[in-house]
Amino acid sequence: MLQRNDHQGTTFYVGAYAAAPSLAEWNPPAEEKFLKSVLAMDRVAGLEVPFTGQLHKYDEEWLLRLLPEDGAFVVTTIPGTAARLQQDPRFGLASTSAAGRHDALKFVQDAFRAVNRLNSHLGRAAVTALEIHSAPVAVDGYSSAAALADSLAEISDWDWHGAGVVLEHCDTPVASRPPAKGFLPLEEEIEAVQLANRRSGRVVRIAVNWGRSVIEQRQADAAVAHLRILLDAGLLGGLVLSGCAAVDTRFGRAWADVHVPPAPRTTGSDAILRALDQEVLDPASLMTYDRIQEALETAGTDPATGFRGIKVAAVPNATVEQRIAAIARTLDLAHNREHLPD
Repeated sequence: MLQRNDHQGTTFYVGAYAAAPSLAEWNPPAEEKFLKSVLAMDRVAGLEVPFTGQLHKYDEEWLLRLLPEDGAFVVTTIPGTAARLQQDPRFGLASTSAAGRHDALKFVQDAFRAVNRLNSHLGRAAVTALEIHSAPVAVDGYSSAAALADSLAEISDWDWHGAGVVLEHCDTPVASRPPAKGFLPLEEEIEAVQLANRRSGRVVRIAVNWGRSVIEQRQADAAVAHLRILLDAGLLGGLVLSGCAAVDTRFGRAWADVHVPPAPRTTGSDAILRALDQEVLDPASLMTYDRIQEALETAGTDPATGFRGIKVAAVPNATVEQRIAAIARTLDLAHNREHLPD
């Protein structure tokens, strides 16, 4: 067990959309109750906001009105990227297809405009980072580090008003099994980022998503290994705590990228909390308390290493209260504390 607790003051950007009521239906009062509860949680810096073409899949203006004036935000392009790949498998910033790369750059430019809209609405630079990805699937020559470097050099030259450009690593194809995302290997992403940074004089960094690294390697220590590689390269730009499982769960199939919540702690909880954890967490999750602590300790607390995030799903047909509790209990594990969600 790790003993140091330097990260205990860490604040998190919550990818609340992965557990939101709007995954099932658009119910503005339920969505508002959910988001306001998440934003009110202790040590939540703000939201990881999904960009699909707008900042909320149902109503961007509604979301902007809801956001707190003092909030901070990370914008992620992964939902929109995944949707566009369904329409065009050559779409992506790393695409060797000129048309696929052009469309991806246009999509990121749309995200750039959305970042500006959010900043303008709040009257300040409220976006900490934009997360982008090295699509398309890295098979059959569809993608390359050189193409990604060209895209990153262009994107990093735009005026992001203080927001960092962060490439979120996803799993890469491994022989004999289907990938979840299947983008470029970390080594090629590092190569592309270093080349782009030399060209532009700007700094693009790389974030680790705990679950996606573990899905790639099918080893529970994979995320920590990726963190160490990026720290050694001076390129760590963030850590997102999102789980996975080696067996089928309520959240999806084995090794699926479905943001499985962490496993409950086996000691320290009272009966009420243990019962709640059985409802909203999952004992099969590979993202245990000890592994959360190890990842946070490895990433450290240097602000230069970027943001820290949490993104977990809710059980099927969850109530609003259960959705809130899934996030609250994950935060408790990250901060080594025990309490019922408000």
